[in-house]
Amino acid sequence: MTGHRMLPLALSVIVIVLAGAGFALYERQYGPRIVERGEVVNIEKVSVFFPDGSGRLARKEVGVQRNPSDKVRADALLRELKEAGCVPDRLKLYEIALGKDGVLYLNVSKEFVDPDTPEREITMTYGLVDSFIESFPGAQSVQILVEGQPVYTRSGVLYLMKPLRFNAELLEE
Repeated sequence: MTGHRMLPLALSVIVIVLAGAGFALYERQYGPRIVERGEVVNIEKVSVFFPDGSGRLARKEVGVQRNPSDKVRADALLRELKEAGCVPDRLKLYEIALGKDGVLYLNVSKEFVDPDTPEREITMTYGLVDSFIESFPGAQSVQILVEGQPVYTRSGVLYLMKPLRFNAELLEE
């Protein structure tokens, strides 16, 4: 009789041990990886540049998923730029493509064009441009397209028919 009572107990212990081992393997494969200093290994930092109110650009580093698709990386940058007031809240990014010549093409919605903000056009545009160049390896310049077409200007100040390069002169010191 004691043998029959021990069998269910032994099976229960085996099931619990296997379930624990399965959970540990799942966590190891799909959970965040933590190193000794507490940093999450599967997150990488990207730089977002936004107007600081004094005509300069401030830098903020934000974490994104390591090795994200271009669209995921671009959406994270755009979200941060919206939160910082650098681009309009309703601005949409339709497409992003990096040419072999190092030009990063950003196809955005018509909300990008805003004739009412000429005093902020340079910092807002370069906030977008510098953020994308810094965060996309291989990007040397950014060509902004609105609804698939190049635009002459955003608010009448900055010429946008050609790709724009990183503008370090606007960065805070």
